[in-house]
Amino acid sequence: MANGYYIYLLFITSWFLHLGTRIPALGMIRFDLILVLVLFVTIFFGNKDKEVISSIRSSSTDKLLKILLIYMVVTLPFVEWPGSVLRFGIASLVKAVVFYYFTIYFVTTEPRLKTFMTVFLACQSIRIIEPVYLHLTQGYWGSHATMQGWEFMNRLSGSPSDIVNPNGLAFICLTVIPFYYFISRVSIMNRIIACAVIPLSVYALLLTGSRSGMVGLLFISAVIFLKSKKKIVLILLFILGIALSINLMDADFKDRYESIISSDTKNAATAEGRLEGVMKDFEVALRKPLFGHGIGNSREANVNFDNRDQPSHNLYTEVAQELGFVGLALFIMIIISIVGNFRKSRKILIDKKINNVYLNSMNDAMLVWLYMNIMFSFASYGLTSYEWYLFAGLSVVLKLIIEAVIKRTEAVTCLTTK
Repeated sequence: MANGYYIYLLFITSWFLHLGTRIPALGMIRFDLILVLVLFVTIFFGNKDKEVISSIRSSSTDKLLKILLIYMVVTLPFVEWPGSVLRFGIASLVKAVVFYYFTIYFVTTEPRLKTFMTVFLACQSIRIIEPVYLHLTQGYWGSHATMQGWEFMNRLSGSPSDIVNPNGLAFICLTVIPFYYFISRVSIMNRIIACAVIPLSVYALLLTGSRSGMVGLLFISAVIFLKSKKKIVLILLFILGIALSINLMDADFKDRYESIISSDTKNAATAEGRLEGVMKDFEVALRKPLFGHGIGNSREANVNFDNRDQPSHNLYTEVAQELGFVGLALFIMIIISIVGNFRKSRKILIDKKINNVYLNSMNDAMLVWLYMNIMFSFASYGLTSYEWYLFAGLSVVLKLIIEAVIKRTEAVTCLTTK
């Protein structure tokens, strides 16, 4: 399975950096699809650790995900547009679910986890650095938002080779910040990288004009503050950061962020529209409450029943629209199981007094990332996005890795005492 692990690293590099777009030859041969097929073949024919596989299959996350996938297949004939599901929805879902299965089969040891997270964070960092560089050197923005009347403001999105809107870029920024902060404990090099990437990520997030991104940043900052022993230093850094941010932002960006708490702004209408949109999405979901309109059909449902050409911008109404409220209940149970896995890992690390800086830091970072994503999910879709399935995979393997470390520690202790 070692070869499969390196192919998985190549896959996430190609997937997140869109190598098929950057290198036309790779796009022509469907490079990502080839890698996915090779990885599935590796899983099917490769040698597996039966004990590890048994532990994975006994986890509530693995069982619930299987139930959800079976539910999607069984209810397919009863959804509103099964043809659209077969043509588009299933393909989108498979692209996301593979992150769970590839992670649980290939990222099975602490060294592999370290390398995997290094590659993952490097890819996300490049996705932030590239549009910021283009913005500073060429005036690149990539997107804009409508305000009152005919007014609009520029917003930073992903680079031309990266298919991600401003909110998506804000999510990438919020992804890397907790990881770089917590793993800065591990080494001096990690601290240097964190000091370079975190301010750049905050700057990029401000330029996206993402209000949900700003709320997510405040949440991460609050968690970091509560966990830190150097609260005075952090308070001073927060004050400095706020002062610099206010100084860097023009009037339109200030107005947009003020619209989070004030209705007396140019951008207030779009903020209120988001809330109204959630209620309308809920009404659309009630048209097919049991089995939904089908995977990937949130946008189609809104076009047909509410004259809005966009998918639901709320994970829970999106899932309700596509899978019905039974599917929504299953998806929420999966999220709860993922939270439970990370909390159990944290409890084991504390109870067993495992002095492993990397595993402690990674568990803290993943928990903060997960909680932030739950908050972000109230303003973003994500049933067929990679993050929930990667969360699920990482939550399962991190717990297994920690348990393996404990077994090794106890074995060494027994030999020493003898």
